[in-house]
Amino acid sequence: MVTQIWHWNLRHYPVQDTWNRSINIYHLAGRLEICVDLAGVARESIELLVEPGRLTLHSVRSTPEPEQKENEPMRIVNMEIDHGPFCRTIQLPGSVDTTHVQSHYTVGLLWIRFPLREN
Repeated sequence: MVTQIWHWNLRHYPVQDTWNRSINIYHLAGRLEICVDLAGVARESIELLVEPGRLTLHSVRSTPEPEQKENEPMRIVNMEIDHGPFCRTIQLPGSVDTTHVQSHYTVGLLWIRFPLREN
């Protein structure tokens, strides 16, 4: 039994201040690769800040909305997809060369590659 159904227009649904994105980190021969789940995030909204010892990722995901006719009523039954701004900082080991970072974004995944310094 549903105890509460919201009758708000989705554009007025409260947005969280910030939320985390899931990541995988891989240590391979000579490099560290980080994969960030960014499904639904526009490539042009992604900001990466690479500093010695850390990587910071900022972006925003728009609220997913169905197509609506003008003045068409909508009732939200369930909403679990996070939206709004987010920020994630990842600590990097000292062996990472932050001056030669590479990245590419494909099918909702951002891949960030750092070469490792030779000891």
